[in-house]
Amino acid sequence: MDRKVKTVIIGMGRMGRLRYDALKRHGGFEIVAICDTRDSNLDGFAERKFHDWQECLESVELDAVIVCTYNAFIPEIVCSALKRGYHVFSEKPPGRNVADTLTMKAALESSGRILKFGFNHRYHNSIIEAKALVDSGLLGDIICARGVYGKAGTVNFESEWRNDAELSGGGILLDQGIHMLDLMHYFLGEFSSVKSVVDTLAWSGIQVEDNAFAIFETDRGQIASLHSSATQWHHRFNLDIVCTNGCVVLDGLITSTRSYGEERLTYYRKDLNAKTGKLGRPSEHTLCFTEDFSWDIEIKEFHDVLTGAKPLRNGTIDDALYVMQMIEQIYAAGRRGGN
Repeated sequence: MDRKVKTVIIGMGRMGRLRYDALKRHGGFEIVAICDTRDSNLDGFAERKFHDWQECLESVELDAVIVCTYNAFIPEIVCSALKRGYHVFSEKPPGRNVADTLTMKAALESSGRILKFGFNHRYHNSIIEAKALVDSGLLGDIICARGVYGKAGTVNFESEWRNDAELSGGGILLDQGIHMLDLMHYFLGEFSSVKSVVDTLAWSGIQVEDNAFAIFETDRGQIASLHSSATQWHHRFNLDIVCTNGCVVLDGLITSTRSYGEERLTYYRKDLNAKTGKLGRPSEHTLCFTEDFSWDIEIKEFHDVLTGAKPLRNGTIDDALYVMQMIEQIYAAGRRGGN
């Protein structure tokens, strides 16, 4: 493709606007229309505007569709766009359940188009550096991983659409924990067993879980633990990757709210001879990141795939299906309290 990619964005809430800005910064996309059911989300934009996504897809000449809607509407829009011959970039999660994801997989396989899902955390600086470090073999083989990802909610948390089971399909695990689960899959591969507890511990007014705890094991004996929480009153992102010869610690994450603190990667190699003079306190190496380029890197990758510059490696339908299957296993194994 030797011209700009004609693109529409369906859903102009917070995520749609983030994607809009990233498309503009990239320069390889021409945003020909935007769509949202709310006039307030369309105000201030010069592009052609629609309230109905079907009318939008029928009325505009385009190459690609960016889907940033509620979870419940993602499968129908994605499938319709693929069937019309358009490439699609969709926000996570890939629907509300495995059935939704399988529906999109079938549409993709018969379309010959590109479908990419927005597992954005893979593109954060700390994650990119950690993956390179682990893959280098410097720290040996991965033994286990521990991940905590949590937020506090808001004053209006109980009335947010994310806690409406019909619109979202799940609670904090499907909304935010899915990112940590995707990262664990990214670093460790597939898991063979799951144990979990899923419950609503504090937010009694919501239909979905506010906490999920899970332990996974791979066929190679590696262990991973995950805590996804909407009762982490002090926002937290932490991922420890323990290897045979050292450890990588990811702490903090640069986000638009800046509420997860500074994004840092610290690694150290085991020092049983206490070369530092203190057993259990090996020399540490820390990288600090103050800017978030993840949105730009992710959109660049999508553009590279569309133009044939490289194959799709991240956010594939297989990535999406696997993480949704894992989430359903976590729910099935750990549901308490009737949710």
